[in-house]
Amino acid sequence: MSVVRHISCDDDTTRKTLWKLHDGTLVESVLMRYPDRVTMCISSQAGCGMNCPFCATGQAGLDRNLSTAEIVHQIVDGMRALRDGEVPGGPARLSNIVFMGMGEPLANYKRVVGSIRRLTDPEPDGLGLSQRGITVSTVGLVPAMLRFADEGFKCRLAVSLHAPDDELRDTLVPVNTRWKVREVLDAAWEYAEKSGRRISIEYALIPRHQTTRPGGATGWAGSSRASGCTST
Repeated sequence: MSVVRHISCDDDTTRKTLWKLHDGTLVESVLMRYPDRVTMCISSQAGCGMNCPFCATGQAGLDRNLSTAEIVHQIVDGMRALRDGEVPGGPARLSNIVFMGMGEPLANYKRVVGSIRRLTDPEPDGLGLSQRGITVSTVGLVPAMLRFADEGFKCRLAVSLHAPDDELRDTLVPVNTRWKVREVLDAAWEYAEKSGRRISIEYALIPRHQTTRPGGATGWAGSSRASGCTST
């Protein structure tokens, strides 16, 4: 895979990279440097098949899954850029990795899990990164969430719900017609119990889709607390 271009902002401390894969497919990653940490947001798929109406990637559809090597390469390049001082602030180490770029990570389960093992296995077989610094986001693929809970990882799981009830979420996150809010929260709680890690619950405020209506976020926060999750 090769770099098409870098786009920087925030005094060059945030750098978005557009990648061209061997078949011409395009994906993105983002490196974000803060005073106390460095976070990298990576893609797990080219495009996305979840079809969420508020997401440009979802509306574009799924091209294909990324390979384990293509996922890991994004991180290796970010680590190299930090080591070589390409991001202002001097050489630094990568603190956090978030699977929140293009794609639904748990829909590319085998390769995402393989990349986590490669990133966190001790050197020389892996990169020796901490599992606790990795966050995997999902729209709520319940069987994959339950399977992920049995992997023994210490990663954080982030659940993109975006609605407090099934009626609204059915329109925002189409996969909700298959796995309802309660099932998703129950699967998240099982992951929390098995991993010992808190769950992040993600909620986008989208006026035209009524996620800002009175009682929306607060009602959903109540549901998440009842399941032992943390709302963000």
